[in-house]
Amino acid sequence: MDMNGKNLFRSDPFPILMFNYTKPSISKQSQPVSCLKCNIIFSFPLGKEDYLGHLFLSHRLVIADVEEIALLEEYLEFWQKEFKCHEFEEYCTTMLLDQLPDGTYSKNEKYYLLSDILPKDRELRDKLKEKHLEKVLSQHQHELTDRTFQRECLYCRDVISGLRSTYIEHLFSKHFLQLGKSENLVFIDELVAKVANNLEKLICLYCEKKFKDRATLKEHMRKKGHKRINPNNRSYDKYFLENYRVNQVHVTKHLSYPHKTRQKPADKNQHKEAICSSKNSECVSFKQNQASEDSDSDWSDWNAESLQTLTCLYCIEQCKDFNTFRHHLLADHNLDFDSCLKGLNFYQRIKIVNYVRRQTYQHRCVTCNRSFKNNNELLQHLEKEAHYGVGERKQWDKPEYFFPTYEDDGLLCILDDNPNDDMDETVVRIISEESKAEINKDAEKLSLENFNFL
Repeated sequence: MDMNGKNLFRSDPFPILMFNYTKPSISKQSQPVSCLKCNIIFSFPLGKEDYLGHLFLSHRLVIADVEEIALLEEYLEFWQKEFKCHEFEEYCTTMLLDQLPDGTYSKNEKYYLLSDILPKDRELRDKLKEKHLEKVLSQHQHELTDRTFQRECLYCRDVISGLRSTYIEHLFSKHFLQLGKSENLVFIDELVAKVANNLEKLICLYCEKKFKDRATLKEHMRKKGHKRINPNNRSYDKYFLENYRVNQVHVTKHLSYPHKTRQKPADKNQHKEAICSSKNSECVSFKQNQASEDSDSDWSDWNAESLQTLTCLYCIEQCKDFNTFRHHLLADHNLDFDSCLKGLNFYQRIKIVNYVRRQTYQHRCVTCNRSFKNNNELLQHLEKEAHYGVGERKQWDKPEYFFPTYEDDGLLCILDDNPNDDMDETVVRIISEESKAEINKDAEKLSLENFNFL
């Protein structure tokens, strides 16, 4: 392989053309972009998919990792100037395949791959990322300080004015809609408009299923806990600052809440290389999908200790296990967690944890419900007034606290496994009819609860 990366094989270059294209907001201006090799003009961003398809079908050119290129229009403009005076072979990786672009068999057909294996291409991509990042940070700073924002709530009739962070906090605190933290978001107006558009079309934000009416959609999103955006939908990536870091491997990151983490099993075939000769180009189709499926189903070397840590109910302390968690609460916050949960059933424990999480997230005291500007002031108040606790039953015993404050809260997963139950292991547990009636009553209240969501 020479300095220009010629004769380099990249696995499955063609699937990069197959991506989900999302219609941009109306406010985004269309821009004419000329083909790299001919005079055909496409309108971006609507014509992006047609443009990439044209490059492949007409010129047999594929651009590697095209979705990771910042300011794609400027990238294409640069290479358009270069290819006016140079042929593809001078910059691109040349591949020989036994088929035409339409799939018809033909021996040793040439295709070209433009990728960052070329130093000039890598330098260009990095410069565009930095330029794009500067624009994004400027927009982010404006959104954090701009007080001219005004918009009606997506669910109720309240009109929120001032900072955009106030609007995002209102959606979460009043309607449990999780869009993320405002300090981690950018292009908030466009994000809210996108969410509003989905709700108007009766599409669930998380599973993206369409429903027949608003009442059905409202009930579905509430019962399923789908009041958050789909983390697998790449069209939301642009609204999160995490995805603009320079020189990072792309990892989609949406909500700024605790998530479960798990070590993926080691891929036994990751060191196996596929060797393809130019005479037998059918080897371009590597067996990566099969290897991926094998690794996903292999749980033999999964380490259970790799599960997420437990976050303290009041501060940011991370505990590696439940015993450490209880010891921290007792030592640092003078709270006996086992005593607080003693005599309560599983559902009541869930409510307590979710109540305390919600109060601390909103910087409110769990005992007196007094509000503070930040978590440090709240902690000082809890320490000074000895208000560390879980509140009274009338505060937390509400159906709304069946819903977790944070997605995949690890503490909720182990509440039913509390090793300090007073009951002996040989004793058979019996749920009385009163307990069943109480649980059914809570479930009935939850299903009939009248939220003004839509």
